[in-house]
Amino acid sequence: MKTKSLLLLLLVLALALSLVACSEGLSKDETKALTEDFLGAVQRGDFEAAEAYLHPERPIDLEKYFDGIEGRAAIDFQSGIEIGRYTEYSYSAYDSEFAGSDCELELNATVSGVALEISIEIVKNDLGYGIYEIDIDR
Repeated sequence: MKTKSLLLLLLVLALALSLVACSEGLSKDETKALTEDFLGAVQRGDFEAAEAYLHPERPIDLEKYFDGIEGRAAIDFQSGIEIGRYTEYSYSAYDSEFAGSDCELELNATVSGVALEISIEIVKNDLGYGIYEIDIDR
């Protein structure tokens, strides 16, 4: 009986902590919206606007990054980015690697008829807030 009570207490605490963590970070819907706005700027070829979504600690030349993917995969992001479905969402209120909150969203998309898997990591810490890492695979 004590074991069941202890397990129940731990479960309730874990749930409470996850609710508190989610209230301070991005919700799944907010993360999707940020991702869609970022990919919309890429689709328009507005890399200056897209770079505004990046975490200040991890600036990259997005035009060069996406041109490289287009060349390797024989696709054109400006022809349209069709999001198929979101496959994973995870959130951590504090991650010691980033010294802040961390959110990861994975999705399937199609560009120029080619299926892609996109993973976007969003970080919020003392240095700022934004997309910390993006990974695009065929």
